[in-house]
Amino acid sequence: MIQYERLTIDCVLDTLQRDFPDKPAVVFEQETVTFTQLYDYSLTIAGNLLDLGIKKNDKVAVLLPNSLEYLYVYFALFKIGAWIVPVSTRYEPDEIRRILDNSDAETIIYQDRLGIFNYEEILLNGLRPELPAIRNYIVLGDEPAPGSMSFAGLLKPLTVPFQDRQLESIDPEDIAILGYTSGTTGHPKGVMITHRNLVATSYYGGQLLDIHDDIGFSIAPLYAAQGFNAVLVYFVSCITMKWIANFNPNDILTHVAKNGINLFHTQPTMWSLILAMPYCKPGLFRELRKVVVSGSLCTPYLARSIEETTRCTLINAYGIIEATGLVTMTRLDDPPEVRLNTVGRPIEGFEVKIVDRDRKELPKGEIGELAIRGYLMKGYYNNEAKTREVIDEEGWLYTGDLACYYKDGVNICIAGRIKDMVIRGGFNVYPVDIEECVLNMDKVEDVSVVGEPDEILGEALAAFVIPRPGVLLTEGEVKAYCRGKIANYKVPDRVHLVSQLPVLESGKVQKNILRRWAVEGIPAESQFLLNDTIVRGMAGELQDNPAK
Repeated sequence: MIQYERLTIDCVLDTLQRDFPDKPAVVFEQETVTFTQLYDYSLTIAGNLLDLGIKKNDKVAVLLPNSLEYLYVYFALFKIGAWIVPVSTRYEPDEIRRILDNSDAETIIYQDRLGIFNYEEILLNGLRPELPAIRNYIVLGDEPAPGSMSFAGLLKPLTVPFQDRQLESIDPEDIAILGYTSGTTGHPKGVMITHRNLVATSYYGGQLLDIHDDIGFSIAPLYAAQGFNAVLVYFVSCITMKWIANFNPNDILTHVAKNGINLFHTQPTMWSLILAMPYCKPGLFRELRKVVVSGSLCTPYLARSIEETTRCTLINAYGIIEATGLVTMTRLDDPPEVRLNTVGRPIEGFEVKIVDRDRKELPKGEIGELAIRGYLMKGYYNNEAKTREVIDEEGWLYTGDLACYYKDGVNICIAGRIKDMVIRGGFNVYPVDIEECVLNMDKVEDVSVVGEPDEILGEALAAFVIPRPGVLLTEGEVKAYCRGKIANYKVPDRVHLVSQLPVLESGKVQKNILRRWAVEGIPAESQFLLNDTIVRGMAGELQDNPAK
């Protein structure tokens, strides 16, 4: 493995193009691109962006689905030294406007249409009057509308070769990405991430994965921290990445089974859907050796199911965007109980501690807030007050995550978010304890627990449960299953059966939305309805056992 920790991201690609020119860098759907081709496309786009007046430290928003063009744009902007502002394709127009305004973006590169969204209409006719700072609207798709230019213009041959241009040098401490938090505790905040932090964490993470001749596979969107982290881990490890546009369990199983994939990066929520497929069997994973899960909490039950089904080693990882997306991970040689029950220990360059409400370190074994120090953000963009609130003078960042040391005193267990802890009748209840219990039910596909207002208890426990397809599940069954397995004050007071949970791209459940559902009611599209399959199953069950 090449040592990259002192390089900028553009230098990573320079090195790969020089040392592995004909090696496939990425296989996207059915198209293969070598490191030389990626390098050439990126330089061409970078040169044309320079001709548009885009320069170092300019902010360029990118609103694209997973695509080769997205990857080319990323590395082109790294070459220039501009800040990339990734924008989620799942955002509503007002969320897009807020990020474009907060980031001071002067250029946006976007897909013309995606799903129900017509971004040409949204940006040019809807948001443009509110975003006077944006000078360039660059659209990927059909003919551009008046006021925008075609992405094809970025691919035209350069009149002046990129290498002949006089550019400002790029330092490892320069900002590479202005990524935005998920916004579950308010409006999203812009996180300033440096070249050094991205390269170093990817390098050290790759070392722990012992990557050599593997073929990597990632399905996370590139606009999410996990998505680009996977790309960079693969690239600094000099291996080929296979990549697809959208998440579909059928497509995932096909790719893993037929494309020689050895290493798979994904999120726990996605694994829940993959494992639910009726033909998801161990034989499909013959060549898979390592599975990395991150982005949200992977329960011991799910971790065990992944290992048993794939028959390979699971690596459990933890990170937050403020720390470049990777802080701790389990090791390949950890015993199963550590891999399945913890998120491991810090990678090189990080240290952690667990503190009380006064930010004083707690004895090992006690639950408190996880604090981290190492490859941290430079701060929240245009929000010095919020930066000082989460990072102290000694460089410790307070994550808002509840954690404790595992019984070995070395590895870390995540217990949830501080704001998600429920105080029920004076008892502190951590939703993860209930969620792990309920997930062990054969009839349950997924669950999330929140607190809801209660006149007597202060807060009551509300469990939102997705039943497995084709089964009958009742509120009473869930409560009965929990009794005797967890303390009586942890048994859910209310069980809501739902067809889906509100989740972010990272796989994290939006518990703020669930708390609203608990008070205002579940929206129609998420309500669980008895379908014909379940009704027929009930009829057969009653016929077979008249006592029911």
